[in-house]
Amino acid sequence: MSIKLNAFPLSIPRGATIDACVVAYEYEKFKSLKSQGKNKYVCYRKGDSTLIFYSSEEAPISGEFKTYNLSDNYRIFCYLVKDGVASYLRGLKRNPIGFNPIGFVSTKPEDNLLKKVINTDFPFSITVKYKMDVRLIKNHPHLIIDCSTKTLAIQDCSYFYDQGFDLVGRYVTEKKDDGYYKLLGKIDCVNGDVVKIIDKDQQLQTYVLSDIYLEASRTNLDDYIRHNFGNQANTIIDKIRITISEFNSGVSKKERISTLKNHFQAKKITLINGEKVDISDAIDLRSECVQFDNPNLVFNDNGQANWVEKGLKDYGPYTKRTFDRNNPSICLICSQHDKGRVEQFVTKFLKGIPNHKYFSSGLEGKFTLGTSNVEIFTFQDDGVEDYKSAIKSAIEKKSQDGGKWDLAIVQVRQSFKTLNVQDNPYYIGKSLFFLHQVPVQDFTIELLSQNDSTLGYSLNNMALASYAKMGGVPWLLKSSPTISHELVVGIGSAAIGGRGNSQRVMGITTVFSGDGSYLVSNASRAVTPDEYRGALTEVLSQTINKIKTRMNWQTGDTIRLIFHASVKKFSRDEINAVKSLMANYSEYNIEYTFLKISEDHGLHLFDTSTAGEYKGKFAPARGKYLQLSDYEMLVYLIGGKQLKQVSDGHPRGLILNIHRDSTFKDIKYLGNQLFNFSAHSWRSYFPSPMPVTISYSNLIARNLGWLNQVPSWDDSIMIGKLGQTQWFL
Repeated sequence: MSIKLNAFPLSIPRGATIDACVVAYEYEKFKSLKSQGKNKYVCYRKGDSTLIFYSSEEAPISGEFKTYNLSDNYRIFCYLVKDGVASYLRGLKRNPIGFNPIGFVSTKPEDNLLKKVINTDFPFSITVKYKMDVRLIKNHPHLIIDCSTKTLAIQDCSYFYDQGFDLVGRYVTEKKDDGYYKLLGKIDCVNGDVVKIIDKDQQLQTYVLSDIYLEASRTNLDDYIRHNFGNQANTIIDKIRITISEFNSGVSKKERISTLKNHFQAKKITLINGEKVDISDAIDLRSECVQFDNPNLVFNDNGQANWVEKGLKDYGPYTKRTFDRNNPSICLICSQHDKGRVEQFVTKFLKGIPNHKYFSSGLEGKFTLGTSNVEIFTFQDDGVEDYKSAIKSAIEKKSQDGGKWDLAIVQVRQSFKTLNVQDNPYYIGKSLFFLHQVPVQDFTIELLSQNDSTLGYSLNNMALASYAKMGGVPWLLKSSPTISHELVVGIGSAAIGGRGNSQRVMGITTVFSGDGSYLVSNASRAVTPDEYRGALTEVLSQTINKIKTRMNWQTGDTIRLIFHASVKKFSRDEINAVKSLMANYSEYNIEYTFLKISEDHGLHLFDTSTAGEYKGKFAPARGKYLQLSDYEMLVYLIGGKQLKQVSDGHPRGLILNIHRDSTFKDIKYLGNQLFNFSAHSWRSYFPSPMPVTISYSNLIARNLGWLNQVPSWDDSIMIGKLGQTQWFL
């Protein structure tokens, strides 16, 4: 039994050196040299200097000459190895894309997965894509090999036009010489072979059909399959999904990675100066991989369990005795045409499904809410105006009664996801209810087609989120005793808007350790990137001021601030902004950590002990982690057992990286804490693939980002009681 990474040690030739011409770094000159130097020389920036490594006897420009020992300069060595890989691929006419990592698409006919399903000429392909990188693991350089799939449109738009496929409203790209497809915009109209495209600045641009390609999205692919295959389309689409899932399984990934590794082992990697680099097989890391224990959760009367269902059954929710919305008033917004079925659905939601393993007592029984008072308000059609009318009737009715709805349950459709915000009953409905401080739990009408066994799991999660939206606390996460007061700030984001003109919105969530448990703070916000740094320090200041009084911080106490971020990197500006804010709290001993959380890194653990499992073959267990260095860790928040079905592929781990400016650098402590936060989401009973600090921040950003596009929306609505709940779940 072994656990191995898709990382292969590289051997530096003993005593190997390389000569470099060293000149002062200048951005424009560096860029110019780099573009001219392919296969002739390599440009590498080191601080304020540009190092030029060359293959000929003479340097391309004059400068100071230095000799570098590669075994003492691992970062230079890693860069040169990547250049060697890219040069080798270019020599094979494989058009490597990017450098961090290097990507290339297989040209083998058998690597077009679409051919296995549609065995005829077809204008799309789903092709195997490989990524290669070099990184230090335990202070030794390793070659990283990963594989995935890439969908390509292999015929230009004139082909689709000739086939009678409607191109209007579809996003299109332009193919560059290096194989990169640049997004141009959305087709506005087609006149013969001339097409007008709306670009990201909402300007009309003119192109010829034969010069542009459909964006290789699943929407365009699926729509063309429906256009071409009619009644057989859904069967074909499902077969494609299964084929891709099989490709992404641990078995397939492991095999393909091994094959490419064997190829480079045989060929070796040649550096710019002719030195050959050997590649070793992956090392068995079983003795170095460690398992985090499941966290303790706190329920009613401080009852503890490490399994949510057991804790709720044995003790009840944390706020069982203090919840102030018992016997809740609930309004139901649904279609007249679906009213009977929806009534049955809501009854199951409130009362439960008899004999169901996890949802036999429903929302009312599981969270001890008493008996709900439900009133139904219907709409005729799925349009915004009909929804508005039904919602206004519900709000007016409760206003006349002198009360307020504790929860609104709203029927929506899956198809609403494709609508603009202004035409979307989902967001319009939420904004109207939020205006009156009423939390909303929506459900799709398609959910009603599930059998009771499957439906019970969906309703179980729906009940959990509803309880939290009404202000309840299902459970808390037990924190380990420390001498420090601890505040964790999560920074997430979401892209809002259409392709080509999307806007990035930043979400901020704060969590702190109080009374021995982790509590989600109410000082959470969502802002644009331009406003983000100011909002971050404002939220942090508000939270500190609130908590220091609540928790009775004393002069000289140690305050630990931990920042979780899924952004590409922490900028110097935001770090300096936080440092400046900390100067306002000089009476405390403040330490801080900036922890970058990445799921796009290309590293995978393969555990042979799970090779015989039905699902998740070669997947490591949830909580398995490998320390990559003193400041970096690979940890799995989802393991093989958490996969819902065989086709879910190989689970993806997270890489945690401590920024060098951090003053608290205990990577094992930080990794364990982050792992625990993956069990603290009230959106689902299943462990989350992201810690609550990030997942909540992403949800806040997405929800407020879209709501800000509703004409009547105002963020100040969240100042009320609604904003103190998990309304965004």
